[in-house]
Amino acid sequence: MKEDGACLFRAVADQVYGDQDMHEVVRKHCMDYLMKNADYFSNYVTEDFTTYINRKRKSTCHGNHIEMQAMAEMYNRPVEVYQYGTEPINTFHGIQHNEDEPIRVSYHRNIHYNSVVNPNKATIGVGLGLPSFKPGLAEQSLMKSAIKTSEESWIEQQMLEDKKRATDWEATNE
Repeated sequence: MKEDGACLFRAVADQVYGDQDMHEVVRKHCMDYLMKNADYFSNYVTEDFTTYINRKRKSTCHGNHIEMQAMAEMYNRPVEVYQYGTEPINTFHGIQHNEDEPIRVSYHRNIHYNSVVNPNKATIGVGLGLPSFKPGLAEQSLMKSAIKTSEESWIEQQMLEDKKRATDWEATNE
């Protein structure tokens, strides 16, 4: 993730959309969510809440625990924060408990977030409210198609080579 103040939003965009460049969308939705829930979140902000939101809407402003809690609620996925270990140092929970994979971020040098992805579990699209969406299903379908195409190509190649050998044998035995 670029170290540009948007790293938290980039890390979440990477996990939710599969594209860190969607960070502006994630930030906008997060700030909109905070404003809609100002009665709750304003209790955790020491400055004027509207001033806080306006500052946080700027693309170079760093995100923090308040935004992580909002994103956990928005995407209804836990947000786990890792720092120099295999166990999270903090976990933010959504409103409803579910079995969805968490959004995982690592925290470095007290200023930077990175996306931590489990390569064995597809999570892109989880939390977007897409009915009947199954993460990884498209990849599995593409993989099956690629394997089938590869096998068919190999079989065709073997048949062609067998035909060449037969033709060579016939030509030398005449």
